[in-house]
Amino acid sequence: MLVFLFFWNIVPLLWVLGLSFYNYSVLRGGTPRFLGLFNYEMVFQDPYMWERFRTTFSFVLIAVSLEVIIGFALGFLFNQRIKGKSIMLPIIFAPMMIAPVAAGVFFRFIYDPNWGALNYFINLLFGTRIEFLENPSLAMWAVAMVDVWMWSPFMTLMCLAGLQAVPKHLIEATQIDRVPWTMRFRNVVLPHIKPVLVLAILLRTIDAFKTFDTIFVMTGGGPGTATEVLPMTLYRTAFLYFQTGTASSYAVIVLFMAVAFTSVYLLASKREG
Repeated sequence: MLVFLFFWNIVPLLWVLGLSFYNYSVLRGGTPRFLGLFNYEMVFQDPYMWERFRTTFSFVLIAVSLEVIIGFALGFLFNQRIKGKSIMLPIIFAPMMIAPVAAGVFFRFIYDPNWGALNYFINLLFGTRIEFLENPSLAMWAVAMVDVWMWSPFMTLMCLAGLQAVPKHLIEATQIDRVPWTMRFRNVVLPHIKPVLVLAILLRTIDAFKTFDTIFVMTGGGPGTATEVLPMTLYRTAFLYFQTGTASSYAVIVLFMAVAFTSVYLLASKREG
């Protein structure tokens, strides 16, 4: 297994890392020309690239924050004894089973200003239509809501698992002592679910940074560059402009961003331990 993982993961990673130091294009072929850190210097000196960083961080911040809030609320709801929970849970978790490309197609139709379902009800109630994907100020929120719709159930599942791991005798003791729910949450519930919650946020943050297919299907990075995140720039650089060396440097930067988030989590876990 270790040999398989080495050739499946490490070798391609080293290959991409090596290409990031060269001027090379798969379209032109030929012998790669060594540039050293030139590709990375061009990336970090490019104001267009910093705009893509801001766009990506905006998407991640909107999507992950709302997923944590909604997932936490639903997790607390389903941790209670409510009727129909066995029926509602599979319905809540259904969006996670849908392919991101299919979800992008669905919501592109739903958002359509002419015959989309959402605009139909908006026009019915308010007599107007909203161009969600054509308006630069709304497009980011529109694509982020699709990610929230798809992955809030994941946060719900993680929060629910953490809540069910809280010792029941501690909860019962605080109820007998009539401890306020705020103190009960801060001193009993939160310490037990914190590792699970932090891990869920980490996984969703890393995954949100890699989001490509949904945005590609819905907006293609538009209108203009309003929703062009880093993976979209990487795709265009590699497969539209065929700048393989530059695209490899983008990929390495995205990888190190994910490694940085993981390192923060591991450091926090070590301190907790």
